[in-house]
Parts: sequence; structure tokens; C-alpha cells
Amino acid sequence: MTIRSDQSTDLFDGAGGVHSACPSCAPITLGTETWEDLHTRHHEARDEINRLRGELVQAKFGLASFENLFRISPISIMEQDYTRVEEWMEGLRAEGVTDIRKHLGDDIEAIRKVIPLIWIVAANPAAVEAVGLPLDDLVGPIDPSIANEESMPSWLSQLEAVWKRQPEAHAAYVASTPDGRRYDAESTLVAPVIDGQPDFSRAVFTLIDVTAHRSEERRMEELIEAKNRFLASVSHEIRTPLTAIVGFGKLLQGDDLMDEKERRLMVTSLVQQAQEVSDIVEDLLAAARAQAGQVNVDSVVFDVIEQVHRILAAGGSFTTDVDVVSSTDEVQAVGDPARVRQVLRNLLTNAERYGGPEVAVSVEVDGSWVHVDVIDNGAGLPPDEWEPIFELYHRAHHQKSRPESVGIGLAVSRQLADLMGGSLTYSRRADRSVFRLTLQSPA
Repeated sequence: MTIRSDQSTDLFDGAGGVHSACPSCAPITLGTETWEDLHTRHHEARDEINRLRGELVQAKFGLASFENLFRISPISIMEQDYTRVEEWMEGLRAEGVTDIRKHLGDDIEAIRKVIPLIWIVAANPAAVEAVGLPLDDLVGPIDPSIANEESMPSWLSQLEAVWKRQPEAHAAYVASTPDGRRYDAESTLVAPVIDGQPDFSRAVFTLIDVTAHRSEERRMEELIEAKNRFLASVSHEIRTPLTAIVGFGKLLQGDDLMDEKERRLMVTSLVQQAQEVSDIVEDLLAAARAQAGQVNVDSVVFDVIEQVHRILAAGGSFTTDVDVVSSTDEVQAVGDPARVRQVLRNLLTNAERYGGPEVAVSVEVDGSWVHVDVIDNGAGLPPDEWEPIFELYHRAHHQKSRPESVGIGLAVSRQLADLMGGSLTYSRRADRSVFRLTLQSPA
């Protein structure tokens, strides 16, 4: 580079070009590049550096945000490396294997041999808690002991995804921790796609505890099933006595030659069948009103023994051969006499259907309480059924020889007992089934 000595030292303007005061001066060159070109490249380089610096800041910020999210996420997240699994699978293909599921079958031991080929690179605190292993034990090759029969859907879905080069895999199963804790789980495996191919060397595996959701789902399924059975049972229990009513009614209507004894038997049967339909409807209405909070009960002093005899005098198969046991001829209690008869009718019907042949009603006073026990010598119920039998639509007995009951009688009876300030329980005593209705004593 050569600068003429006769030129002014103020040759260049602030932009790097030739100063306007020296129009005759030729541009100074650096080889083939002018100062103006050099200045332009300098600014372009500076802009590129600023752009890269901004991207670096954003990358650092994004990485920090991701790491923070990774740490605080309530979802179990693990980064997993399936490189060794892919190498193993290449060997299988060379041997002619075409279906990984068929190759592994349902053999948990075969799964356990493959699992150590999967390496966990990183895991967040939620994953440590879900798997039930310390972080130091969790990171590295997967411990095959954590695999069990119920977790096989998850392992098979992961291995099949790698085999078929699918970037996603989902599974629902029952997971368990080394200490034996079991929970409903859903897992998802996602591999980043690079140039159209999944990269299983840095796949992300998430594990979610869905126990609460599954429990609610199962509860709803059971409720729907119970209500379907309930509707079928109501239809059956109402149709059966109605068929008898219509049949006897037609016979009475069309047969003038029937003798008086036969006529009286048919009329008695008509009354009993009509009463059965009335009882079912009464329970249905009581159940609906109880759920709506619209059941009203009286609170009066009445004679319990009298109500027992009234329900037995009402007739019906459940009232035959029932012994009444009491130390006195009159026992007073506080409540609603009509509701007490409804409770007793349900308890006696239950004893007649599912209890033994010996049925008794015992009434006794215990301080400020009156106990009315309906007792039978049937086989009874296991302890885990003592409370569920008082739930709506629940039936502990499923006898093929008998039609299904509606399944609301005991639930309604307990609700009525509670509304009267008493209680209704079931227990076994001296090889007897005992339904105890407890009412308040006026004394």
C-alpha cells in the first residue's frame, strides 16, 4: 500500500470514503479491496457477531428454562439412550427376526435381558420418586428387577417403537416400585426426528401416575353397570307381580263358575302382589327423595311392638313364621311409625329371600336407645360386605335360583334410620345374621 506524501492527511470522511475536499484524489486500494469495501465488511461482521451473541443469549436462556422445567415438572421425565438396543436389534434382523413382539413373546425374563441395554441419561426428581430408586441407581443401565408382568405393555411398546423406527410409543399399565407400591401408570416415549429419522439415542420417556383418574373411571363404570342392573331388576320385579295381577284379574272377570274359596285365594294373591308393587314403588320414591334431600320423617313417640305386629299382619311371604321376642309388651321409641314399618318390611324381605328359615324380631331397651333386631339363621355375609350392602344398587347375594332384587331396600332403610336419629347395622352373632335398627328412647 502506498500513500502520496503531497496529499492531505484528512483524506477520508467518517464513512470511510474519499474526503470531498480532495476530489482529484484517487481511492486508496488494499490489493483489490477499497477502504469502503473494508468498512462495509467490518459492519457486516459486527452485525453478524451481534446476531450470534443474541442467539447465544437466547439459547442459554432457553436451556436454563428447559432445565428448570425439567426439575420442577410434576411429571416423571427421563432421557433415555436406546443405541445399544438398536445394535441388538440389528443382530436380530441379521438372524431373520421380523417381529420383535413375537420374538419376545410374553416372557418377562426375555424382557429383563433386554432392559439393561436401555440407558437412562438423566431423570428429574419426579421420576426418582415414581420409580422408587435413588438418582445414582436410576441413571445408567436400567435395573431389570423393576420389570414385572404388569409393566410388560410399557416395555413392549418401547421396544416395538425402536424396532419399527416410530418416534412415539404409548402404554397404560400397572407400575410398581422396588418397595412394592403399585399404581396405575401411563407412559410415553418420544424420540426427536432428525432428517426424517427418529434419534433414539436421546429419547424422552415420561411416566404419569393416573391412579386417581383410573379409580374414578372404574367407579363410574361400576356405577353405570349397577344402574343398568338396577333398571333390569326394577323391570323384572314390577313385571312379575303385575303379570300375576293381570292374570288373576282376568280369571276373576271371566269365570262365573269359580267357587268362593278359589275366589278368595285369588283375591288374597292379588292384594299381596299389588302390595309388593306398592312396596317397590315406595322404596324407589324414598331413594329418589333421599338423594334430593327431600325425605321428611315425623318425630313422635310410638309403640315399637305395635309396629312390628302391624307389619307382620300386613301379609306376604316375608311375614310368615316370624317370632317376636321382647321382655315387655310395650316398648316406646321416637321416630316415624310409617318409616319404621318400611324399614322392617325391607329387613324381613331380605331375611326371607337370602336368610335362613328361622326368622325372629327382637326388641330390647338399652338405656336411651331401643334396638330392633331382625335375626335369621342363614349363612350370612363376609365382613367386607357388611357396609357395602347399605349402598344404593349394591347386592351381596347373587343366587341363580332367585331373581335379582332391586338393590335399594337396605340403602333406603339406613337413610331412614339416620333421618330418625338412629342407625342401621349388620353383624354376625352366634351364627346368626343380625340387622339392628336402633331408635331413640323417649325416656
